[in-house]
This record gives sequence, structure tokens and C-alpha cells, in this order.
Amino acid sequence: ATAHALARTTEARVTLLEREAAFGQHASGKNAALCRQLIEHDEYTAFTVRGAQFLRKPPADFADTPLLLPTGSLLAVSSPKSLDTLLARARAFGLPCGALSAPEVLERWPRLAGMPLCGAAHFPTDGVIDIHALLHGYVRGARRDGAILRTDCGVTRVTRGDSGFEIDAGGETWRARVLVNAAGAWGVAVGELAAAMRQRLTPMRRHLFATDHTKDVANDTPYVWHVDEPFYVRPESGGLLLSGCDEVEHPPSAVAVAADAHDALAARLAQVAPLLLDVPVKRSWACLRTFLPDRLPRVAWDERVRGLLWVVGLGGQGATASFAIGERAALAVRAFFA
Repeated sequence: ATAHALARTTEARVTLLEREAAFGQHASGKNAALCRQLIEHDEYTAFTVRGAQFLRKPPADFADTPLLLPTGSLLAVSSPKSLDTLLARARAFGLPCGALSAPEVLERWPRLAGMPLCGAAHFPTDGVIDIHALLHGYVRGARRDGAILRTDCGVTRVTRGDSGFEIDAGGETWRARVLVNAAGAWGVAVGELAAAMRQRLTPMRRHLFATDHTKDVANDTPYVWHVDEPFYVRPESGGLLLSGCDEVEHPPSAVAVAADAHDALAARLAQVAPLLLDVPVKRSWACLRTFLPDRLPRVAWDERVRGLLWVVGLGGQGATASFAIGERAALAVRAFFA
């Protein structure tokens, strides 16, 4: 998203160096594709609201298919106070939202009977993102606007000189006046190569599970995300996609499914959705979500190394916020060159 926005908003040549063989191999390609606008922090919600606007109405030449299936979302809560807080924050952001009682939630999701639930906030403009179409649109748009994109191009050395950076990556040496560190879980490693201020980025492993077919919910049913008892579930290809929102610190790497992942899911379901315990899981995978201590994204210049822009800490909302994050980064770089 940042490379796409930079290519559109600066006259400088933009080069994207990707350490993997293809784009979107980690957080981008392994998430649950949930467009959730109202999240825990107002500062981050401003990004997700802006990003969702783009997902609903991208430029006509951005993608061949819609980026968002507008299923809506149900942010479930355990207490009336939590529901009132959600509704008040939604009004502050101008988000369409309504309150549903617990029986109204269970009418849509019978399998969630037994969930600690007093009701939910319904956000009709949330939905499910077509991650492939979004990622392809960014890549295609960046190339169309002149960006150079390289894969299998992990960074091995960064040197800061008077006129900018010299970067060794993929067997070549690249030179740039500005270096944008959007390396996700590998952000600390790239920052250390640049001798930058150390950011307290923490990659966290999370597991996701896809179930066998179930006839309980239609594919366009709003997904449910329990705010007070972290857990989410949505329809997926005739079955369900769900996560207990587990978080375990994990070094940046390709992430394997933990040996106890299914047992941990069963324990979580026993607490929040006991009727889902008998739905067979057919596939599971793990991914990394990377957080700063305040759980907010950072789009900011390094305090020590001139020309180094940090774009990190997107946590689990990067797909929804991607356009707004890229836009913020591009504006910062444009101001640098002004």
C-alpha cells in the first residue's frame, strides 16, 4: 500500500524490496480478511475508517472485482456498559451502527448459544475483504505508476551517507534518499541495520481455523467479533473461519501451527462458543501480528537517522487500514522532498 501511494504521490523513483518470493506471504496473506472499522483505539480507528472507505469505493481502475463483501459485523459484548461505549464511539466517528439484543444475535448465529452475551453493535458497512484483489491492485497500481518491485530481495546491509542510503539486497546495491521500513515482523531487524532508534516491536503468533461445511449460516451473514471475550467467527466457503485471538510472542519467521493449538482452541470455545466444539476443523494455520507497546501503528520519521520512515505496528488491522497507512506515509515522504 505504501509503495502504491508513493508511486502516485511523489515524482521520485520508488523501489519496493520484498524479502519473499512473492508479495503477501505473511500477515497480508494469512489473516482473516475482516474489515472492522471500530477498534479499540480512536487513533487507529481513524485509519480503519478511512481505509474502509477506500475498500468500498476504490478507483475504477484499481481492481476487476469488488474489494469488500459488505456482510456487516456484529461486535458482541458481555455487558450493557460495553455496548453503550461501542455505540457512543461509533457515533463519534459517524459510523452507521445499531444495537442488537442477544436473541437477535442468536437468530443470525444459532451456534453461538452459550456465548457470554448481552447483545452486539451491528456495523452494516463492515465486511470481508478480498485480500487477493486488494494486494494485486496495490502491486499493479504501483507498477503502472512507475515503481520498481523486486522479490527475493532481503536486505543484508544498510549504510547512511550524506546523500541518503546505500542498501544491499538480493545481490544488488540500491541507493535512496528515503528508506521506508515497512518490514512488519522484520521491522526491528531492518531498523538495526540502519542504526536507527530501536522500536519495541513485538511479533505475536495467532492461529486461525477453517471448519468443514455447516448449514447454520449463510455466506453473507455478518461476522461476529466478541470484544469482551476476544474471539471471532465468520462464514467461509460453506464452513466457518474462526480464531480464539491467541497471542504468543514469536520471532520473525515462517510460523508453524503450535502442537497445542487445537487444544487451546477447544478450551477457548468451551468458554465462548460451546456449540462450535463439535464442528470439525479441516485446516489450521498460524501468522504473525506485530505490535508496539501502545498497540497503535507508527508512521513516523526515525529520531536518529534522517530519511528513515517507520511504517510498522499494524497489528491485526493492517488490511482494513492499509490505504490510509500508505497515504499517511506517502504524504510524509512527499513533504520530505518538498
